[in-house]
Amino acid sequence: MLEQVCEETEWEYGEVWLPKTDTILELDPAWYISSQVRTNRQVAWAQFRYCSENFILHLGEGLPGRVWETQTSEWIADVSTQPESYFLRNQIAKAFGAKAGFGMLVSERNVQAIFVFFMSKIQKRDMELIATTTTILKDFR
Repeated sequence: MLEQVCEETEWEYGEVWLPKTDTILELDPAWYISSQVRTNRQVAWAQFRYCSENFILHLGEGLPGRVWETQTSEWIADVSTQPESYFLRNQIAKAFGAKAGFGMLVSERNVQAIFVFFMSKIQKRDMELIATTTTILKDFR
């Protein structure tokens, strides 16, 4: 799913967060960097991922935690300018060039996953991109 979304859209990087308990999210080992981005961006996304691996989020915390709590998708035009209280990885985003971000809850029966995607440009909410991403991820359901 991550590969398909990143290859068929403008998203350069995708990751998945899974509930560990009723209130804790962990970053899943699954992640993907679009083959369409330049090598230096691929390295930056890999570093972004590496620095994110030990994050554990609570319900309502960070982009994935808010998506999980509200059960609604969320778009951030530039995660690197958000306060740490809103986007916990803002310093990592600044260091490695993450800008626009989008989180979406996907659930089937009792399995939930929060898919989060980023690109290296500031991007206002793009309804067409959201629709395309949603269409691809509906196959997960």
